[in-house]
Amino acid sequence: MDSSTDPAFSNSLLVRSKLREEFNISNGCIIDRNGRSWVLWSTSDLYAWWHSFEDQCQTPLGRKLMNACADQEEFLLRNDAVLPAGWFRKAARQQRCIDERWKVYGWGHFNLKNQTAQSMVYAPMLAGLALATNELLLEKRQKLEWHQISTNTVRFEIQPDATTLPHAPTPPQLPWSAELGPGFEPPAVFDDLMLGADGLLNNGESVCLFPIDAFSRLFSTCKAYSNAVSQERKSAWSTSGLNDGERSVFLMVVASMSSLVNRGERPIYIENTSSWRSLIEHYLAPFGWGKPVEIAALDSAHGVRFRLASGPTLPFLAGWLVAMWERGHGKSSKFILTPKAEEWVLEVDSRLAYN
Repeated sequence: MDSSTDPAFSNSLLVRSKLREEFNISNGCIIDRNGRSWVLWSTSDLYAWWHSFEDQCQTPLGRKLMNACADQEEFLLRNDAVLPAGWFRKAARQQRCIDERWKVYGWGHFNLKNQTAQSMVYAPMLAGLALATNELLLEKRQKLEWHQISTNTVRFEIQPDATTLPHAPTPPQLPWSAELGPGFEPPAVFDDLMLGADGLLNNGESVCLFPIDAFSRLFSTCKAYSNAVSQERKSAWSTSGLNDGERSVFLMVVASMSSLVNRGERPIYIENTSSWRSLIEHYLAPFGWGKPVEIAALDSAHGVRFRLASGPTLPFLAGWLVAMWERGHGKSSKFILTPKAEEWVLEVDSRLAYN
């Protein structure tokens, strides 16, 4: 079959077109038309990162993740007036609207009537999306349980909840939060995306777009929890400008990103600052993780200084950089993170290097 007449190919072109209309890239961040930051996650990376983050937190967090995703999706649906409203609202029209949204972002398919999702996205995140959608369409709070039926199928059970809650608030302001400037061109990675049976594919790998503010909401609720970050790392990782709760969450993100990179198969070779630039342009910037404003060598053999702009991806970006430093040099890291005006300075070096 000619690719131009292949429905899957045509649908992929349509999805790419819609993504280009909605998103631009700015300093390695994928920004929607309202200035919100999104990340193109590999779903396998998402699973690996999440399980490590949950381990670092020493607390079951599945329902916290669901609620954070539900709050963010409700916030977006309400503010962007996404779903049909009013007397003319029909089930078929609602389903078409949801199909469009889930297809474009790589979330798979959510069947309202059957309350099932076909997707490779992590089940608690799907549950949050489904909960927000159901509550808006039913115009009342709901209780939701999810059941993983197979690798790519999740079933939801909803029941009315007598709780009366206000609308989801704006995302929390964390020390690294900042408004992001507009981008001027769509992310080039969109050109590689194809629509698969259960979501988006990038060179055959399952991926999904997700708003980073969902994770900001999660991090805000995790500030009160203790963590399992080793004492060696706590002593070697300095974070001036963060209070105890903010530091705890930040270290959990960095440690979990270190686990993600060290258990993966990405080839990471670092010889000098030029090596860093090519790694960042390959692994981070195309997918919305951000990129340093400036990279400079320290006086030591392997030390490096990054200037990082404030923004909601900062903990992830710092985590990627520290993890890649450790992987590239085969050494344990120490780092100093320091706020500076609207930026942060991250200095990474060997834990055994002299001060």
